[in-house]
Amino acid sequence: MKPEKINISVVICTRNRALQLASVLDSACKLIVPVGLIWEFIVVDNGSSDNTADVVAQYVDRLPIRCVREDKAGLSNARNRGVEEAKGDYICWTDDDVVIDSMWLAAYSDAFKRHPEAAVFGGCVIPLLEKPTPEWFEKAKYDWPVKALLAYRDFGKEIIELSFVGWKVPWGANFAIRKLEQKAYLYNPELGVSPMHKRVGEETDVIYRIFKAGANGWWVPESKVNHIIPPKRQTMKYLFDYSYLAGETFSYMRDKYPNDNYLLATGTPPSEYYLSRFRLYRRVIKRSIQFLLATIFNQKSKLIYFRDIGYFFGAASYKKRH
Repeated sequence: MKPEKINISVVICTRNRALQLASVLDSACKLIVPVGLIWEFIVVDNGSSDNTADVVAQYVDRLPIRCVREDKAGLSNARNRGVEEAKGDYICWTDDDVVIDSMWLAAYSDAFKRHPEAAVFGGCVIPLLEKPTPEWFEKAKYDWPVKALLAYRDFGKEIIELSFVGWKVPWGANFAIRKLEQKAYLYNPELGVSPMHKRVGEETDVIYRIFKAGANGWWVPESKVNHIIPPKRQTMKYLFDYSYLAGETFSYMRDKYPNDNYLLATGTPPSEYYLSRFRLYRRVIKRSIQFLLATIFNQKSKLIYFRDIGYFFGAASYKKRH
């Protein structure tokens, strides 16, 4: 008998997060699956030493799920293995630390039918803060720069076209790409979290290249996930660490692809784009002074200055690899 054609592949990459993975799989069991939709659920185990495979095995009677192992560490390597394994016409990506809304899959399925010409889709990422939560963090969770730390994404209830103008592009916890384009544009192993480096932006890089090739994309407001944020990520230290790796990513992109990267996608490069390492360090000193003054006078801007300290320090600390 000829196997059924798979419409959608859901892919999650994970590494040593078996407990968290069980939570997201529990939510996946509550997904509303449209009549006639054929789908698969792929968990890419990126070299875990815990019981990840055993956890996945507990769901084979409730989900069309399978676990594949990719021992080459790094999120981009895991994503690329997911692309290789996917049999669906579209690949829906989410993370191992989310709770998936019951309408998530159905919303994407509807969007694929509504926009057959499109290659990229994205949905809401709403932070879910585990207690205890510091008061300052709760107040700032939907403001820059904390919202970036939480991967918060919500462009509203209207269906709009995705674009780098205004940075209306999805992030890694909730996006989808048509397999035709996804196989043509794989994830850069030098980006994304890895034991060899700490960088972000592997999905943004792929979306940039797909858009540059002429494809378009759409916001899917009914496709939602809650991003679980544990207390250890609700700290000033984590804000600094995340900002540092964002700065490291900035300098890597500027070094390797100086005239062709997503930082230039709006047509106007960031103000720091042409700064030397020395001038980046000068920005660290300047922002440190501004942060201290803002702290003394209890100004809201202190979080922005603190973020900039981490970002410019990470950018200045980047070392070229030849």
